[in-house]
Amino acid sequence: MTREEAQNILQVCRPGNNEDFNDPLIAEAMALLEKDSELKAWFEAEQAFDTQMAAELEAIAPPADLKASLLAGMRAHSLQAEESSTEAAVATTRAAWWRNPWIGIAALFVFMAVIMNQPSDPAANLRVAQASAVPGVLQFLSDRIDGLQPDSFDKRDAQFEALQSFLVSHGKPSPATKPPCFNKMQTIGCVTFDYGDTKLSMICFNNGSLYHLSTATKLNFPDELPDEPQTYQLKDKAFKLWIEGDQVRIITVHGTEEDIPEFI
Repeated sequence: MTREEAQNILQVCRPGNNEDFNDPLIAEAMALLEKDSELKAWFEAEQAFDTQMAAELEAIAPPADLKASLLAGMRAHSLQAEESSTEAAVATTRAAWWRNPWIGIAALFVFMAVIMNQPSDPAANLRVAQASAVPGVLQFLSDRIDGLQPDSFDKRDAQFEALQSFLVSHGKPSPATKPPCFNKMQTIGCVTFDYGDTKLSMICFNNGSLYHLSTATKLNFPDELPDEPQTYQLKDKAFKLWIEGDQVRIITVHGTEEDIPEFI
């Protein structure tokens, strides 16, 4: 077994997980650590990084308004169906009224109760409208970021250029430039997702907080894209989406819009 083969195997070891260390294939790679001091130093650094990454992810608390945000999204999603259902209910009520007045009166009370339970707060209505306007790719990224684990990355490296070259060499979307706000940050790794028929790559940065730079090719991108850079808030994450040349670029951070660094 070569050093590179051992590194590929040892990358999946979770710190403190005896089940991983007892795996026969991993045990073979572990045996090389006592013979290769450079490999041992690399492995210790990887384990320390994985421990820090796991701690960062566990420290992310769900937002206090998570339930409200989910309900707003559900209302926005079902808005059109509700309108169709309301039209059908009115038609049914009208027909029932002529057959039996008491049925019509009962239906009227039900209809009024539905109307009275709709959000009357203009801010609530605005949140519903905003939720329906959020590009689908942001919900997709939010879910994938929540599921990130230390072994999720296609490649891990502390240098942006190394990850950039890796993506190019594998035919994946690679950011043509690095936003200046990331110049002093070390990278963690990169990963690529299939978003519909589009490849979407993501490079993760660590600066005490986790930042994610996602890139896709604009051509054939499935979502409608804004003409100007736009900021979005989705649950516990803030997003900045913009077009740069022939690329779609997205910055994601846990927090609010104020936590997105200036980059333009």
